[in-house]
Amino acid sequence: MLSVYSSFVCKICKKEFILLTEEVETLKGYLVCPYCSSRRVKKEKIADNLKECMQQRSYKRIKGALRQK
Repeated sequence: MLSVYSSFVCKICKKEFILLTEEVETLKGYLVCPYCSSRRVKKEKIADNLKECMQQRSYKRIKGALRQK
């Protein structure tokens, strides 16, 4: 069984972003950072639970949404 979430870290801006594993597999091209548009992205973790992916980083709720500090 495939895990639901995939965690990625940008090597340029050092920010983390999480995508659904299903979406990553359907992308035919390449993966880019949503913050700086860099192609230098490293795959970190694959997990079933979203909180497992976010364990190493610190997050804060801002107006109901989780944001990385």
